[in-house]
Amino acid sequence: MSKFIVVEGSEGVGKSTQINTIKSFLDNHDIDYIVTREPGGTKFGESIRSIILDQNNSTDNVTDSLLFYASRYENYNKLILPSLRKGKTVICDRFHYSTLVYQGIVGESELVKKMHSIFDDIFSQSIDHVIYLYTDPAESFKRISRRSETDKFESRGLEYLEQLSNAYDSVFSDMNNVARLDTSGDKEVTKKNLFKILTSIFLHNDQ
Repeated sequence: MSKFIVVEGSEGVGKSTQINTIKSFLDNHDIDYIVTREPGGTKFGESIRSIILDQNNSTDNVTDSLLFYASRYENYNKLILPSLRKGKTVICDRFHYSTLVYQGIVGESELVKKMHSIFDDIFSQSIDHVIYLYTDPAESFKRISRRSETDKFESRGLEYLEQLSNAYDSVFSDMNNVARLDTSGDKEVTKKNLFKILTSIFLHNDQ
């Protein structure tokens, strides 16, 4: 049975690393899947990505949200839903919760929050599980500081990371399909804990 899994979290929490672990698990269990990302997934989405993440881009939060939703809706209709209908599992690196957190809550936009409510009624019907990656903001800041290049969100500093972390916690605190994974510690321990989550989702079906 196909599943739609969203991987969420702030900056510097190791999404790329953990998605590679998820791919390894799915490969080992012969589960057919695709991986997509936000913004992106389609040719149109990837073009939007280059605009939004550009450090020289200083567009308003609502403008960014509209661009995110344009990319997201194309990805959802052209890639995600067709893949689910074919029986494939879909792993998505971020989804509409990111827009709520970044542009809505931290960006203090009531309009973005209203947009989220409208689209959540559409998207939540398909989302089976959210894997929420958490890292202490100070650790995230250290990781980002070691990077040779950063996008406009990664470069906003420790206080911004703390705001993102608090916002994510508030969004996911009352959702029963969210599995929280602390990625602050030892990599092997994190991998083991992620495998437990994935086993529960795909093999025990009780997550």
